[in-house]
Amino acid sequence: MKLNTNRLKALVDGIFAIIMTIMIVSFSEVLSFVKPDSNADFYILFLSLVDDLIAYALSFLILGILWFGHHWQFHFIKHIDPMLVFINIIWLMFLCLIPFSTMLLGDHYNFFAPVFTFELNIFIVLSILHIHWAYAAHKGRLTELSLDVKTISKYRSVGLSLIIIILLAMVLTFWRF
Repeated sequence: MKLNTNRLKALVDGIFAIIMTIMIVSFSEVLSFVKPDSNADFYILFLSLVDDLIAYALSFLILGILWFGHHWQFHFIKHIDPMLVFINIIWLMFLCLIPFSTMLLGDHYNFFAPVFTFELNIFIVLSILHIHWAYAAHKGRLTELSLDVKTISKYRSVGLSLIIIILLAMVLTFWRF
């Protein structure tokens, strides 16, 4: 059974919007609980958030890349089936963990477990996105049949490259700690 892609794309776009909003809202919560009495207090508060802001920026950029990758895949995917919907739901489940793993990273970047949790989260999300493409593009299952093998391979290589990069980061995390 082949289905239209519009509802799935809308769901994914909505979830990305929510995730990206949740990540910044956490800062406003911190600022609403702490009221600086002076400029010096404000600077101290701001400096205490630098690690969180760096983790936020990193995650926001990663989310942007992931959104673009998913969007790009749907440039070629013309139909969906129940299996691709299932792959997307699993992908979204791990994608929704990014604000949590980002918070852990920002608050505890100097410990192994939070850093590795963040990297593992990104690894799983990248891997599922790669599986998503492999499933959809296999023998033109859900793409245009005219999609050439070179294009499929090129973008499979891009996905694998990103997975290898995060795997290297994970290895370096073991070495660092």
